[in-house]
Amino acid sequence: MTANSAVIQRGGPLDQIIKQTVGAFQKELEEDGDPLAALVRLSEDDAVRIFSIHKCKGLEFDKVVVFGVEEELFRGDDKRAELFVAISRAKQELILTWTKNRPRPGAASGYWDVVRHAQHEFLNYAVE
Repeated sequence: MTANSAVIQRGGPLDQIIKQTVGAFQKELEEDGDPLAALVRLSEDDAVRIFSIHKCKGLEFDKVVVFGVEEELFRGDDKRAELFVAISRAKQELILTWTKNRPRPGAASGYWDVVRHAQHEFLNYAVE
């Protein structure tokens, strides 16, 4: 996860996620004392999985949420292919989000435009 977000790398949010994960594992472990069974239960179909677009290739899920469908985040020659990979993972429900403002992450280097613009072409694909 740290490779996917500069905000997570700062420690606070990542530390909280780790604490919650360990807590969930401990709770499952108390059920029968079997660490393998606890991991299996935590990985069942109702688990929330977080992937980069590149890591989700070839996978399918009932529900998919794609965050940050913004002109500033989908750039380059293969942006349509990347979006297709993301949205085609959904079997039943697809949610796309964007924001008007995105604060500059502390670890961001180079130019960062706080004002964001919806990637209307991509958002319209989901409506069709």
